[in-house]
Amino acid sequence: MNSFTGNYLALVFLFLSQPLLAQSKADKKAITQLKTDIGYLASDALEGRRTGTEGERKAGDYIIQVYEKAGIKPFRGKYRYDFHFTFGKNIAAATRIRLQGKEIATQQGFPLPFSANKQINGDVLPDVMEQGSVWLIPIYQSQEEANDPHFDWEKIAYEKCKEAQKQTATGVVFYDSYGSQFAPTFNPHSEYEALDIPVAFLGHEVYNELISTNTSGLTLDMNVALAKTDRTGSNIAAYIDNKARYTVVLGAHYDHLGYGEDGSSLYAGKEKKIHNGADDNASGTAALLQLAQWVKKSKLKGYNYLFVHFSAEELGLLGSKAFIKEEGIDSAHTAYMINMDMVGRLNDSTRWLQIGGVGTSPAWVTEISAAQKTFKVNIDSSGVGPSDHTSFYYANIPVLFYFTGQHSDYHKPGDDADKINYEGELEVMHSIYDLVKNMDAGPKPAFTPTKQSSVGRVRFKVTLGIMPDYSYQEEGVRIDGVSEGKAADKAGLQAGDIIIKLGDIEVKGMQSYMEALSKFKAGDKTQVVIRRDGKEKKFPVQFK
Repeated sequence: MNSFTGNYLALVFLFLSQPLLAQSKADKKAITQLKTDIGYLASDALEGRRTGTEGERKAGDYIIQVYEKAGIKPFRGKYRYDFHFTFGKNIAAATRIRLQGKEIATQQGFPLPFSANKQINGDVLPDVMEQGSVWLIPIYQSQEEANDPHFDWEKIAYEKCKEAQKQTATGVVFYDSYGSQFAPTFNPHSEYEALDIPVAFLGHEVYNELISTNTSGLTLDMNVALAKTDRTGSNIAAYIDNKARYTVVLGAHYDHLGYGEDGSSLYAGKEKKIHNGADDNASGTAALLQLAQWVKKSKLKGYNYLFVHFSAEELGLLGSKAFIKEEGIDSAHTAYMINMDMVGRLNDSTRWLQIGGVGTSPAWVTEISAAQKTFKVNIDSSGVGPSDHTSFYYANIPVLFYFTGQHSDYHKPGDDADKINYEGELEVMHSIYDLVKNMDAGPKPAFTPTKQSSVGRVRFKVTLGIMPDYSYQEEGVRIDGVSEGKAADKAGLQAGDIIIKLGDIEVKGMQSYMEALSKFKAGDKTQVVIRRDGKEKKFPVQFK
C-alpha cells in the first residue's frame, strides 16, 4: 500500500466515523444531564418531594427552569397548575378529653380516626360493657399482644367498636394497661369508615395514674372533632404548538413520599428517613425533560406536544385526574399519551422492560416491535395500571406505560440516585423517542378499550367492573371509570356516579363496598343504588 492510498483511506474512515463519534458525544451529554437532574430531584435538599411541600415546590421550580432554558413554552400561558384536594383527617382544636376532671394531653389521649364527631359525658366503669353506656375497655388482652409489633390494633379496635355500636354503647374509650412499645398513634389515612359513636384511646400513663386507681368509676367529658385535611398539589406543563389538529401527551409524575408520612412507605425502621425516590420517579421526570428537548430540536410537526409532570400520583393519581378534568383534556383533541414511571433500573442481564397499555390501540403492536428487538418486553395490554396513564385511558385516549421493574428499594429510603442505570435509562428514552418520531408521520391511533389488569388487586368471586375514585372523601364510593362489558357497564352505571348501596349493605366507603361485593358469586342478581346529579337512582345488576 502506498502512502497516498493509506492517507486516502484514513480520510474516508475519519469521515465515516464522524456521525458515530457525534452520537457518542450526544449520549454522553444526555447521561451527564440525567445524572444532574436525578441527582438534584432525588437529593436530601428536596426531602422526598411529598405533595404540597416545599420540597415538591423546589422540584417544580427546577423543572420549569429547564423548560425556560430550552425555550419550550408553558401550556396555555403558565407552567404551574395548582389543584386542591382533601386527603386524610386531623385532630381539630375543639377536641378534648377529660378524665376525673384532668385534661388529657394529645400525646396520651386522642380520638381514633373512625370516631364520630360527638360529645359525651358522664360516669364510666372500667371493663363494664353495658348497653346505653360508654365502654372503657383495654385494647390489649395480654402482654404478648402488647409486645407484638404485628398486632393489628386498629382492626381489633374497629371490630370492637362496631360490636359496641350494635349493643347501643354511646362511645368507646380504649386504654393501654401494659405499656406497649407499639402503642396506637393517630392514623390520618385510616381506611376504616366513620362510626356513629365517639371513640378514643388513652395511653399507659393515663391508665396508671387514673384508671387503675379508680376501679369503682370515673367521670368522663369528651368531645371529638376530626377535620378533613386539605392539600394542594402542582402539575407542571410545557407545550410545543405546531398548529396541528391533535396533541400528543408525554408524562411522568415528579412527587414522591417525603418521609413516608402518607402511609405508602415500605420502610420498616423507626428512624425518620427521607425517601428520595430516584427511580420513583425522578427517573421518569428527568427522561421527560430530555425527551421534550429532543422533540423541540427535531422536525416533528405532525402533532402538538404536551409535556406534563404530575403531582400527587402517589396519593392515587390525583394530579393527572385533576389535570384532565380542569384542563378539558379529551380524546377529540388528544392523539395518545405515553407515561414513564420508574424507568431508571433497567437490568443489564435480563433487559426486562414492561410496556403497558398495548391493547389500547391496534397501532401499538406494530409500534413496539422495535423495542422488542432491543429489550425483553413484557406486554401488559390493559390501559389500567398503577400510574397516571390510567387517568388518560379513562378519557378514551390510547396510552403506553414504560416501566423497568420493581426492586428492593421501592418506596424505601434506599431509592437513591447512585443506583440508577443511566445508560439503561437512556436506551429506554431512545426507544420512546423513536416510537414518537415514527408516530409523528402517521394518523391518529384508534382507541380500543381493554380488560382491567388484575395486578395488585384484591380478588373477589365477582367484580362490578368499576375503577373507584380514591380521592373521594365523602360518603359512598364514587366511580372513576367503568370497564366495558362488565356488570356496572351493562347496568348503566357511569363515571361520576356515587354508589351508596349494594344489595342489602349501605356503602359508606371502600371498606363496606368490598364487604358488600364479597357477598356475591357469579350468576347472582342484586340492586345497586347510586347518587347521580344529586338524585338517587336504582339499577338491577347481575354478576358473571
